[in-house]
Amino acid sequence: MKRMIRKGGLLALALLMGSAVFAQDDAIGKFFGKYIDDDRFTVVSVSPKMFRLLSSVNWDTVSPNIRQAVQKLQSLRILSTETTPMTFYKEALAKIDRSQYEELITVRDKEDNTRFLVREDGKVIHELLMISVDGKDFTLLSFVGDIDLDALSKLSSDMKIQGLSHLKDAKKP
Repeated sequence: MKRMIRKGGLLALALLMGSAVFAQDDAIGKFFGKYIDDDRFTVVSVSPKMFRLLSSVNWDTVSPNIRQAVQKLQSLRILSTETTPMTFYKEALAKIDRSQYEELITVRDKEDNTRFLVREDGKVIHELLMISVDGKDFTLLSFVGDIDLDALSKLSSDMKIQGLSHLKDAKKP
């Protein structure tokens, strides 16, 4: 009997590990997975469960911009580091499958290089990536869900999220 329980436990563990691997099967998920426990990075990860919990918030007290942007989001992941920013920027760009993502905006000057890429199906944007580097920092941000760029731009200005201010310039057909 104990042997059967152990085998069942091992099977359950294998299934759980298998689902974790599938959850990180895309390049960006693998990139996050590789560095999530790395002390050189600041990590923010908002799970789908948290976004579901947000849907039960009393929306009467929340800005309409925030409500509209958050309602259809499923997850948010941010990685940021000050350690060798250009190295991580190049690695992140190399991992992106260009057949799945379309470049939406590029903002580049002497100090900054920021790219916004989207993964979409028809006119529905399912993921928005921001990959940014400057002389001091590398940041990778991923929003997943049904994304309204106008609402996200308003949210970013309300919350003063650096880099996302460039979204106001993006117009999808």
